[in-house]
Amino acid sequence: MKATVVPNRNAIFTSILYGYALSVAAEEDTDVEIALGVHSGDHAIYPDCRPEFYESLSQAFSLGNWDSDRISLKLPYIDSNKEAILRDSLNSCKLLGLDFDTVFANTNTSYNPDSLGRSSGTSGADVERILAFHAIGRMDPVEYVDNWEQVLEGALKAELRYQVMKMNGTERPFTGDYDKHFENGIYNCAECGKELFLSESKFDSGCGWPAFSKESTEAEIIQLTDNSHGMRRIEVRCSGCDSHLGHLFHESSGPRYCINSICLDFEEG
Repeated sequence: MKATVVPNRNAIFTSILYGYALSVAAEEDTDVEIALGVHSGDHAIYPDCRPEFYESLSQAFSLGNWDSDRISLKLPYIDSNKEAILRDSLNSCKLLGLDFDTVFANTNTSYNPDSLGRSSGTSGADVERILAFHAIGRMDPVEYVDNWEQVLEGALKAELRYQVMKMNGTERPFTGDYDKHFENGIYNCAECGKELFLSESKFDSGCGWPAFSKESTEAEIIQLTDNSHGMRRIEVRCSGCDSHLGHLFHESSGPRYCINSICLDFEEG
């Protein structure tokens, strides 16, 4: 999602709004509140969605304008995620007599819709939106390229991949696609596509995760000491994108690369 950052976007938008608000305040002799929908789910990716940014921006506007005491910024979702926003929207639609599904069917969050304007369900914004609707127990009324069941499955998989590869999580044993997978081919990094393991090195260890006896000569997998959970282990990470893959164990039978399925993409060959 970092590729979607627009330099200085929110500073520009807020500045335009602030200038207009000053004009309204002067013409109508009234205080003006500017409501902005930035939310906590974007804090990690978008620097201009963080509370400290708006605190600094508000201070700068106050110093640079007359009558700034009549203008205030309202950030109702600055500490909320998209799930909380949807729950608030349900209440708001009820109070206003609006149909929730009709309102949200006329929105589009996707960064890569198709030629018909249908959401892909695969962009980072899509995934967050789908998971938020799933969390409140509703189907997103917006039209997707695939049906709801398919886009939800993809979003849940994308969320798991993020938790494992970027947050050093672990998928549940015996649940991954490649635990009992023994086709001929190459296992690549699901994040950057770097070649990691060849099928000839894969074996059934019974541990519940894909096991490999050695890495591909192209892999150059990073090994780090991991002292978490009261254990001393060797964490393995992709050298192409620094994503967490799993752990390496040196056992009596030889090395065992214990890898999360969600970190892998299989290429037949």
